Amino acid sequence: MAAFAEGQSAAYRLFATIKRKPEIDPDDPTGKQLEDIKGDVDLKEVYFSYPARPEQLIFDGFSLHVSSGTTMAIVGESGSGKSTVISLVERFYDPQAGEVLIDGINIKSLRLDWIRGKIGLVNQEPLLFMTSIKDNISYGKEDATIEEIKRAAELANAANFIDKLPNVCHRSNEITPVNPISYIISSVVIFLLFL
Repeated sequence: MAAFAEGQSAAYRLFATIKRKPEIDPDDPTGKQLEDIKGDVDLKEVYFSYPARPEQLIFDGFSLHVSSGTTMAIVGESGSGKSTVISLVERFYDPQAGEVLIDGINIKSLRLDWIRGKIGLVNQEPLLFMTSIKDNISYGKEDATIEEIKRAAELANAANFIDKLPNVCHRSNEITPVNPISYIISSVVIFLLFL
């Protein structure tokens, strides 16, 4: 009988989660699509706490400016908000107060799928797929040409390294690695496709 009650409780929580409507609709077709994007990013006086822990303030009036073309690293101890910055810029969450701007425009007014398609990110724990270097590089841009893939590898200073890898075959525009080190290189290259 206890197992039945536990199952009912678990089912209730599961269906509540399934029925929950997200505050940010990833499929919302409304919003601006800019003709061109420079890429300046600003967080202005941002106050934020995660919905699951509303009492724990992650940002308390946090501001940050990153100019287009800047290479930057966000460092800090665990729980200091490094990943939160990225989550706000990618609009997985909205701040409780303050603004997240790209080129001076509040990202809330931009079409979500469009702006996410303009963002390239190499995370602290890159997710790589057990497939070819070509597929890993073109993951963020499915219609990438072989020329774009080669250029991205050159920009990442990975082209020579990839060419020197043992057991790498080039056949019919497919670059297939056997050496797993190539996956590490390709995570950097994925980001460069969006510069």
